[in-house]
Amino acid sequence: MYGLANEVSDGGSMSVFYVNGEYMDEADASIPATDLAILRGYGVFDALRTYSGIPFQLRAHLMRLQRSAAMIELNLPWDIEELADIVLATVERNGFPESSIRIVVTGGEGERSFLPRGDSRLLVMVYPCEAPPANWYTEGVHVVTVEQHRVQPEAKTINYIPGITAQLEANRRNPQAIEAIYLADGLVSEGTRSNTFIIKEDRWITPADGMLLGVTRAEVIKLLTADGLLELRDISLDEYYSADEIILTSSTKEVAPVVMVDDVIIGGGAPGAMTKRLMRQWRSMTDAYGSAGVVR
Repeated sequence: MYGLANEVSDGGSMSVFYVNGEYMDEADASIPATDLAILRGYGVFDALRTYSGIPFQLRAHLMRLQRSAAMIELNLPWDIEELADIVLATVERNGFPESSIRIVVTGGEGERSFLPRGDSRLLVMVYPCEAPPANWYTEGVHVVTVEQHRVQPEAKTINYIPGITAQLEANRRNPQAIEAIYLADGLVSEGTRSNTFIIKEDRWITPADGMLLGVTRAEVIKLLTADGLLELRDISLDEYYSADEIILTSSTKEVAPVVMVDDVIIGGGAPGAMTKRLMRQWRSMTDAYGSAGVVR
């Protein structure tokens, strides 16, 4: 476990970023135009937030960053301890009450502007954490399903073209939709920036694989497994439509109730009892995590 230093800067309106060994104001942060992240979209990232100033499940996020890099054969010369120290130092330099953190590893320079040479670049970007609208949790949110087959969905890469085009389609079909839900051969997999769970007959169900394995998803699974109420299996579109309750999970959304999928109303159009219970469990767990005062 890592300790978080007590002394932090006062923080200002402009964020401080870490860019390949240097700390600089957001306005001055940049990478060369010749980086493979720009030329070829070659890079990985991870994102998380703090609770009471403590980065939530930092080790799990950094381990996922490592896995993502390995999957696309991107050199990651920093180990977990080094990455954690850099993240914590960047958070401290900003001094926000709560922070959103984005860790990006780019491909660096490329041979013939194509093949990586191994000189990856590391960026850590920290912003004030902004909570989603309160009515997402009291009234629920809308989502739209989009047929989409992703390449290496288990890797969190900077290639978000499928997500962007899916969300644009979702917005055209329902301007209130906060997320597009990917369908692959008629099966629900995940959202563009979230995982999803449903409730059928008092049991939670979520896909087992074929998507990005979210850190928030993993923590929700722990909560649900403790209650013996979870199945990991495929979910068809028909089953998604007929679910008693649906949620989205992610670092930014936490646990968000879904009340409409495409033009189908879910659970009478309001967050259900089991979702509300899980939301309370999540808040209790994250409050305790922040109160512990250490990074895990």
